[in-house]
Amino acid sequence: MRDCVLFLNGRYGKTDLPFYQRLCRGRYKVAVDGGYRFFRAACLFPDLLIGDFDSIGKMPANLPRTTQVERYPIKKDKTDAELALDYCLARRAKNIDIVQPSYGEPDQMLGNFLLLLVAARKNAGKYKPRIRLLNAKYEVQLLFDSSATILSSVGDVASILPVSEKIRLTTTGTSFDVKRVEILRGRSLGMRNRVTKTRATFRIEGMALLIRQFRGKRSTHSK
Repeated sequence: MRDCVLFLNGRYGKTDLPFYQRLCRGRYKVAVDGGYRFFRAACLFPDLLIGDFDSIGKMPANLPRTTQVERYPIKKDKTDAELALDYCLARRAKNIDIVQPSYGEPDQMLGNFLLLLVAARKNAGKYKPRIRLLNAKYEVQLLFDSSATILSSVGDVASILPVSEKIRLTTTGTSFDVKRVEILRGRSLGMRNRVTKTRATFRIEGMALLIRQFRGKRSTHSK
């Protein structure tokens, strides 16, 4: 398993469907409980349907044999999203996109953001998958002593939020380029930096979240 895309429960607007359909190309597609709504709207079938099915209701009719179903009890120790992420991590997926189409309830939203930290702790060795939480408006990824490059997206807005006690941030191709500036956890110095070049880079010493809001030419990829 190389690339996975997980669709979580939420509102999938009609105008955003082409963006999500592009994410599916060549990838292992996972419907996480109510995330099956995307597949119904896009006239597609997932490779895996997983969860306790409290959001989706009854089992979808006419699922093809190629769709694997993993059903869990409602009373459990993990959310459906974490179960789906664990499934992909156990199979050593290289790239994992977690689609959160709408903010939803605050605890679920923040819990999904923090899944990026859980994944980092589980995979501290040689296996280092690239994991993003995203929708048609933004993407979030965790950087740990690493860098990210954003291509052909002039106008996008990027924020760096420290997770470790402090980080050092280096940026190029932005409104406020810096070199190894120190930012303490909880400080807002790294927020709201605009991409001004066709190639922008963000280098983190420490651990931080990179939150990128799509304002320019929308792209599905950053490196």
